[in-house]
Amino acid sequence: MDVEVLGSTNDQLSVIFRGAQPTFVNAIRRIIMAEIPIPAIEKVYVAENTSVLYDEILAHRLGMIPMRGGETLVPPDQCNCGGKGCGFCESVLTLEVEAKEDNVVVYSGRLKAEGSVFPANNDIPIVKLNSGQKIALVAHARLGRGKEHAKWQPVSACVIKYEPVVSIQADCDLCGICVERCPRKILEINENEKKLAVRSIWDCSLCKVCEEVCPKSAIKVSYNDKTSRLTIETTGSKSNEELLISAFDFLIKKCESLKNSIGGATNG
Repeated sequence: MDVEVLGSTNDQLSVIFRGAQPTFVNAIRRIIMAEIPIPAIEKVYVAENTSVLYDEILAHRLGMIPMRGGETLVPPDQCNCGGKGCGFCESVLTLEVEAKEDNVVVYSGRLKAEGSVFPANNDIPIVKLNSGQKIALVAHARLGRGKEHAKWQPVSACVIKYEPVVSIQADCDLCGICVERCPRKILEINENEKKLAVRSIWDCSLCKVCEEVCPKSAIKVSYNDKTSRLTIETTGSKSNEELLISAFDFLIKKCESLKNSIGGATNG
């Protein structure tokens, strides 16, 4: 198996796997989405809230703010407190603000971290206050996984795309209809070599418009499932590179655990 890292573009990281089974690449995708622990606000204790938002809505918005840090935290199910909440499995943040004028937007950067967890982005709007309105609360963040709740999912996008295959037959007469109709504009006519060429194969969406409009039926579109591209976009809790490395480490540990289990059952 060959792995090619295409690099980050618009906060996205793309990796091409060649010679890998689709199930393997999909396992990496599922692990990133569901198994990597990250921090998120789980409990909110509201002391005062005179905004237009109910306490429950405010707590929900706080819970969906991506958080960073929490390296020193223990997962609640592994903590000596039994998951009830303590300084080892929870990190505290506070928010106390009073508007002095109308239309004051309270952003995530106003959350004051008293532990190792802090907002990944300081520019996420939480609530808008008018003059005299107040909010005072204490929030507790803890580690969790995406399979438990969406707020612990570390990516906003995590998708797999098989390598498109565009076959151009010899009877193509270079009419140019496919070039005009292709929605992604991946086809072009090479005037020097007098043939139809693919400009960027990974931009193909497999829509098969070119295949349908070709009067000679000289174009065939398919895909190669032995070569796939994984694209991930972090929410900010961890970098794209950290998520990918963590997914590989998790998969290795899972395979080792399965191997040991099978070995123990065989020996028994």
